[in-house]
Amino acid sequence: MKLKELKIKNFRNYSEANLLLSPSINIFIGDNGVGKTNILEAIYVLSLTKSARYGTDTDLIKLGENNLSIEGIVDYDDYQKEYKINIDKFSKRVYRNNIQIKKISEYLSEFCITSFLPNDIEIIKGSPSLRRNTLNIEIGILYNQYLDYVNEYNRLLKMRNEYLKRLNLNGYSDSKYLDVINLKMIDLSVKIYKFRFNYLEEINNILPSIYKKLTGISNIKILYDCSLGIKEYDEELIKDTMLKKYKSNLYKEMLQGMTITGLHRDDLIFLVNNNDAKIYASQGQQRLIVIAYKIAELLVFKKIKKEYPILLLDDVFSEIDIKKRNNIVKYLKSDIQVIITTTDLEDIQEDLVKSAKIFKIKNGEIKIKGGAKCKKKK
Repeated sequence: MKLKELKIKNFRNYSEANLLLSPSINIFIGDNGVGKTNILEAIYVLSLTKSARYGTDTDLIKLGENNLSIEGIVDYDDYQKEYKINIDKFSKRVYRNNIQIKKISEYLSEFCITSFLPNDIEIIKGSPSLRRNTLNIEIGILYNQYLDYVNEYNRLLKMRNEYLKRLNLNGYSDSKYLDVINLKMIDLSVKIYKFRFNYLEEINNILPSIYKKLTGISNIKILYDCSLGIKEYDEELIKDTMLKKYKSNLYKEMLQGMTITGLHRDDLIFLVNNNDAKIYASQGQQRLIVIAYKIAELLVFKKIKKEYPILLLDDVFSEIDIKKRNNIVKYLKSDIQVIITTTDLEDIQEDLVKSAKIFKIKNGEIKIKGGAKCKKKK
């Protein structure tokens, strides 16, 4: 898949822009703060329907405007599709070939991206909820049914927590309704855990070789830290353990008004030389771990979907030495569409620059290097 054309209106600092992209390498160059990352963010939002940055959907709307739109034409092997997202202060709507898609999960897993953005280092440094959300997005891109399971689990989790509070107020006697919710959550957990364990097994199978090529170290693994105490997928063990946990934790959960075990409390631990990278790795090392993880994601996507996603790289080369840059570039194969931002072309390998379509951003204008301006209105 290749993003052929991108149109944005009232998005961040852009009033309107129309970009025709190369099917291989695209580089956006400009000073910090001119809007390079906003281009990548627009593609991210068009693919995943929300931003990777903190904030609300309405924060994406250009100051002084009431709505935004992002449109993209995507080329596949023998056909193309048009995707569009509209966001205003009250709603978000997505379209495929001008037909509104009511269910977000049905929109995802078609026009797919993999990205390395500056705040992606938080995958290691940040909270467990951020790592769970990242995992959900990655698996959801591959399998839209997975997102249906996660959304239904979260809906039931909310109901369960509300009912636990009611039980605490009204007494322990009426818990039959809770038993029904428990069984439904266990059934969904079995399905979700299968996706999660299988996906991480695929990642862990190739992550060591990738990280070794980048750093010379092969002892790396992502550990799934399950609140149930389960080390690998086992359907009957999950069911049995969850039933026991729900029973033994009931009184404590009633007092707290929340479900204290389950997949919503799980975490990922990045281990390098058997040490937790969150604690023992430097920021530079954490950056390389995340890059290796993203490359592994790219290759797993290719294995399962039989094609590469679009790769977004935001200033990925500036803080990496030349040897590691060259090792990263080896994974940027000719059939991958790559969209890169940088403040300096010297940070990017010469071969990539020579084969790239280069967009220069200055004073609110996007120009093709050596050519005409991209369509833009202020």
